[in-house]
Amino acid sequence: MAQNSGKARITITLRNDLLTPLDNFVDGEKIRNRSHAIEYILTQHLGLGIKRAVILAGADSDTGKVTALTRVKNRPVIAYVLDTLRLSGIRDVVLVLDDKGDELKDYLGDGSQWGIHLTVVQDDQTRGTAAALALAESLLDEAFLLLYSDMLVDLNLTDFVDHHKQAGAVGTVALTYIRSAGKYGVARLEGGKIANYEEKPGAEALHGLVNAGVYLFEPSVFEYINDDTRSLEKEVLPKMAADGKLAGYPFQGKWFDVSNEKGLELAKNDW
Repeated sequence: MAQNSGKARITITLRNDLLTPLDNFVDGEKIRNRSHAIEYILTQHLGLGIKRAVILAGADSDTGKVTALTRVKNRPVIAYVLDTLRLSGIRDVVLVLDDKGDELKDYLGDGSQWGIHLTVVQDDQTRGTAAALALAESLLDEAFLLLYSDMLVDLNLTDFVDHHKQAGAVGTVALTYIRSAGKYGVARLEGGKIANYEEKPGAEALHGLVNAGVYLFEPSVFEYINDDTRSLEKEVLPKMAADGKLAGYPFQGKWFDVSNEKGLELAKNDW
């Protein structure tokens, strides 16, 4: 059995009647081939090795709107986010809300209708992303996923988690390539690690790899967050990158930022 890059090459024998349903999983995009299909099926039963995910679902700081409840193809965005986690075998989710989160909390209930166990942490004001994450620190004693509730992301979480483990980083950020990158967090990669991270650099960033709003963190990320820290993007990620503790995972799947009108319209057409 040869091993390479965190994976093992094995030979298996399957009954002929299993091959057709196995091949039905292969779509050339999410599931690339038979090997990937087998890995996907095993992940559903055995899990990613990551037990818990955190979703930050605060209201938009400018509009006060809870974007998680925005509808795309007759479903709220948060439903797609939860689908992504559930289909990857994650059943334990921490939802961080602010003072405008009551409607979302009522909509999700205890999470049972979504096939998950939901723990809600709610603050009495709107804070930055780092301050919001810090509210859940006592619940996060193992590696965890972090997602934003206003991003629709077609991401293979199995590959994402595997990349993080190989990188040996404190955190890994999912990255997507776009034009007009200056409105987002822009990352410069060197050998799998993010050598430089800059949040919203402006017009000079015409295109590049940007933060897609999906992370995998070790609990030691909280060493970068204190009582005065507000923003992951402006304060925490640049420091982690400078320390060589931040990895990047470029992916080519669909990605939509539904917090703005343009992204929302694109999602309604193409998601």
